Amino acid sequence: MVTITGLRGIPTISKVCDLPQILIKTIKKGHFQIADGDIICVASKICSLAEGDVIDLNKVVPTPLAQKIQQRIPKKDERLIQVIIDQTGDPNGSKLEISGNHIGAWLPNGLFLTSGGVDKDKNNTAITLPKNCDLIAKRISKAFYQELGIETSVIITDSDGRADKKGANQVAVGLYGLNGLRTNKKTGTSETLCDLLAAAAGLVMGQRGINIPLACIHGLEYEKATDFSIANTVN
Repeated sequence: MVTITGLRGIPTISKVCDLPQILIKTIKKGHFQIADGDIICVASKICSLAEGDVIDLNKVVPTPLAQKIQQRIPKKDERLIQVIIDQTGDPNGSKLEISGNHIGAWLPNGLFLTSGGVDKDKNNTAITLPKNCDLIAKRISKAFYQELGIETSVIITDSDGRADKKGANQVAVGLYGLNGLRTNKKTGTSETLCDLLAAAAGLVMGQRGINIPLACIHGLEYEKATDFSIANTVN
């Protein structure tokens, strides 16, 4: 039987810190149960905060392109639009897709995310995705083994909306310790296992305000792999 449990009590991350150690301390304090082979899903936002991926919007100067897009989507802060453009690595905006009031962006690692994974936060700041979520997943997995003596796979998750639906889902933006793809032996078709797991973890982790940025998935049989990256899941 597959079970999903959320870790409560993780302190608010407000500055650059050693996230794996904070998670480990919280796990020990709460006697949170994790076993060998479990899959740990961690929200990208706390990873970003721990890595210092926070931008002061007061210091962002919008380009003419950002200003032009803002005219199409008045509710979007033109400075935030500029941050989204910057995340794509293409100042010309060719990696943006605009539909209605939504901006989608292709990132350098091949992922396509709503707003390029950028979130507007309090105090006039923007939070961007970490540069290498696979590496963060690896660090967490290695720290859990060193400190807790358990071998886990780790998925970094991010909320992602769709222009045709309300609300948001969770998708994988980084991983370590598992093959992110799974092939159906009957049909020969592949499915993105890491996204299925991220979405399942979202049932427990929820969206903003829930404060459960870590979920443990227990009891699933899957292919372990230490050489698989999120880039292997994109076209």
